[in-house]
Amino acid sequence: MRADTWDLVRRRVYLWTLTLALITAGSAAALAGAEQAWSVVAGALIGFINLGSLARAVVRLVAEVQADPQRGAGGAGGVGLALVRWPVAALATVAVLWYMPGRPEGLAAGVLAALVAFCLAALQSRADLSRDDPEPDA
Repeated sequence: MRADTWDLVRRRVYLWTLTLALITAGSAAALAGAEQAWSVVAGALIGFINLGSLARAVVRLVAEVQADPQRGAGGAGGVGLALVRWPVAALATVAVLWYMPGRPEGLAAGVLAALVAFCLAALQSRADLSRDDPEPDA
């Protein structure tokens, strides 16, 4: 995947996540109060960071394989990031639930909003993402 394609997809992910998080938080504020809305925002942030780090790792893996198909991909940096990503997400979730007056369903709604945003950005970018061969530099 070319760098400009990844930048376009990343911008779409940012916009979709922001849009869906604001809509979900606004609905939560109207229906359940400000505390629930802040839980939705925190959940969207946790989901966005977790999914963003996963996407970055996948893009890096694909780029390594395209650069040298014979060499094994996924060095020590990728394994280290994978081992750290889940505990950090779990600790962030515990911190939000422990220190914020919000509720778990708001946090789950925020993470779901981030997941839906990533899916919508991928659907919007499917033509750019489905190219098998990188375009030659002219």
